[in-house]
Amino acid sequence: FQVKGVFEGAWNPSGGDHQSATGANELDFMALADLGRLIGDDGGSIEANITKRFGANLVNVAGLNTLMQAQEIWGRGNIWRLTQLSFAQDLFNKKINIEFGRINPGTDFDVIPCNFENLSFCGSQPGNVDGDYWFNSPVSQWGGRIKANVSDTVDLEAGLYQINPVNLKHGFSFDFSGGQGELIPFELEWKPSFVAGLPGDYQIGGWHSSMQAFDVFYDINHAPLAVTGSPPLMDHGRDGFFLDARQQITGEAPPKDAPAGTPGKGLTLFVKYLRSDRDTSMMDKQFAVGAIYKGAIPSRADDEIALAFGATHINDRLAGGEQLHNAAGLSPAQPVQHTEYVTELDYRAMIAQGAELLPNLQYVVDPGGVSARKDVLILGLKAEISL
Repeated sequence: FQVKGVFEGAWNPSGGDHQSATGANELDFMALADLGRLIGDDGGSIEANITKRFGANLVNVAGLNTLMQAQEIWGRGNIWRLTQLSFAQDLFNKKINIEFGRINPGTDFDVIPCNFENLSFCGSQPGNVDGDYWFNSPVSQWGGRIKANVSDTVDLEAGLYQINPVNLKHGFSFDFSGGQGELIPFELEWKPSFVAGLPGDYQIGGWHSSMQAFDVFYDINHAPLAVTGSPPLMDHGRDGFFLDARQQITGEAPPKDAPAGTPGKGLTLFVKYLRSDRDTSMMDKQFAVGAIYKGAIPSRADDEIALAFGATHINDRLAGGEQLHNAAGLSPAQPVQHTEYVTELDYRAMIAQGAELLPNLQYVVDPGGVSARKDVLILGLKAEISL
């Protein structure tokens, strides 16, 4: 059993419509049952997670107009949710692992540990960019995934999830009705130790969705939607791909019994890239690069310093529609969007077993991808306690 609490505070001394300070919170109640020890089902397990989010979001309260949230845990409603209730089973001497039940794709696909507070650098990127059909935690849906251990360093994984927007509004709906298609993600993960024996994690994958969605540029007559105002064209299928790389390049490898994703002492670099569907996605590309140094202060060997740069790109087709709208003299005029740039600097202090503080500084250039808007400076504080 585990209980985890997360607080993320944020204040904008500069930028936005006005200055404000907010706090976002999350409570998680988790349980993991080892069926091998309970009933003799070796390699079997049941996992449950109930989540409650509450608090306020600085982006909305202060009118920051950013594409990515300054507090990554905020969102999906201040309600109790069933985040996970699933059965998993190892097969063929642990060469295959299957899991099904109430799960979400962001737990298993495009996963790199989060050392930051801004959403640009946290969570599974497809769920951040295409959150209308790829539902990350705390939302769950019916689904399953299979993972094959090809070798000691290579895994292949694929999943199938129902896309059901009913789960966005209701935290404990078990109904299959309301589904609007299926999401099929897939991934190849490679975990080598070719840099002085230090760990690396490289992931490449993609997804296909059978869900129908509105085209961001054309109307039903294949004319520019932003000019005609007619109903949008309905497109079939949504696709994308992602690429992640995380590599420790100096220092000591983490202990072999350390939890997955635990960095070793030294410098770790990472890069993340996503390309989404250009026909239907408002944001079609996201990129992030950063560095994490663990043990920079000898007396604080478990603390980490992290720095990251990220960019979230607005679909050029959507921006083209905004330009046509303005060129036609239609009212009200629309800001033409391009790319939002984010920088974040963090210090992660491990203050006790299961407790950490993460003060951070965020700077957002061209909020919402609009160059006319004032840059945003954010002072943040993230705190986490696990029992």
